[in-house]
Amino acid sequence: MTALFRIFIALVVPVALVIGAFFVAAKPARLPSALLPMLPALPYIFSLTGIALAWRFKRSRSVFLLLLLAAGCWITTSFLPEAPVSALNVKLGYAATCFLLPLNIGVLELLEDRGVLTGWGILHFSAVLAQAVAVLLLMTAGTMLSPESAHAVIDMAQRIVYFRLLPEWADSWTYIPQMALVLSGIMILGLVIHLAVAPTARDAMHGALVTTIVCAMAGLHHVEQPDQAALFFSVGALIVTLTLFQESYSMAFADELTGLPGRRALMADCKKLGRKYAIAMCDIDHFKKFNDTYGHDVGDDVLRMVAGHLSRVTGGGTAYRYGGEEFTVLFPKGTTIEAAPHLDAVRETIARAEFRIRGPLPKKARGKSVVTVTISIGVAERTDEATTPEEVIKVADGLLYQAKKAGRNKVVAG
Repeated sequence: MTALFRIFIALVVPVALVIGAFFVAAKPARLPSALLPMLPALPYIFSLTGIALAWRFKRSRSVFLLLLLAAGCWITTSFLPEAPVSALNVKLGYAATCFLLPLNIGVLELLEDRGVLTGWGILHFSAVLAQAVAVLLLMTAGTMLSPESAHAVIDMAQRIVYFRLLPEWADSWTYIPQMALVLSGIMILGLVIHLAVAPTARDAMHGALVTTIVCAMAGLHHVEQPDQAALFFSVGALIVTLTLFQESYSMAFADELTGLPGRRALMADCKKLGRKYAIAMCDIDHFKKFNDTYGHDVGDDVLRMVAGHLSRVTGGGTAYRYGGEEFTVLFPKGTTIEAAPHLDAVRETIARAEFRIRGPLPKKARGKSVVTVTISIGVAERTDEATTPEEVIKVADGLLYQAKKAGRNKVVAG
């Protein structure tokens, strides 16, 4: 999968939702009238629903992300409107929120899911709470400090958060400080670049982080329009919740190592088959010996390489990782005669490809930094004797064994 395609897949649904939010926010009358009374509560409904799912799926980063969005929504739609944004202390608290919210969302990219009630989770929550207390202290400095000290603190904070790197027109259209906009842009750009090289299993979370920063900043921009702000925070929470469903699907149906659909996905797709189909069983030749010689890390690289070639099989076939070094290719509308040439082509491609061992070689493998990898394949179709996918797989497995006995690196069709 190319980097651009990975970015597209990860962002297509979240970006569509964000565009929809901007479309509605530009003209709130587009929103169904029955939904308007619920709008202020929607961010919290989506956030609480997502938090429950994230807790169940052990996705602590999503829990913290949704808590940040709910807190950002409360600050923007409930706390700040109580005083005019033009008031200096409120203005500084708002500006600090504009810096801290995208920064904390972006930091989640660097962290792993380590639990909420663990030492790490409590430390993370404490860090976020400390930031909230600091903002509150900044906003109440005038009542807690002497006039001279309060003026000095506020003056210093104002110089920091309202420092301008670009001309005034860059932030003249919004209350958000210019450097907060720059920071958000940097965070989004960094996440998109990281997304281009991230493992497939993390694509969904990357897309959520990118677009929730956009939603959070759009919500903060509408600080004087609580309904529009709530709309953007609602969409941000909805994106995170949908991401949880996407990740749970990947956990259940995708193989983490190779990125191919797993055995459970194969069984689910087999239930949709008609009366004409072919199934191939593929096995990497001498894989145990390869693992013993080069180590399991190199063995994992071989599995990924073979999976990459099988994923590009032609003829309408779909590759799955069956387990261990075994793969399955399903041709939902093909016969063995039709599938065999396509399987033979991918077998030849793998056999011709040179696999270069990276890093230091084990003693038993010295002088063998470039090796070839071959696979054996057995392919069978539905017949009157093998009427179910399970029976066809069993026949294909027997034909695979015949390919092994015949010298390996062959396709045997039934």
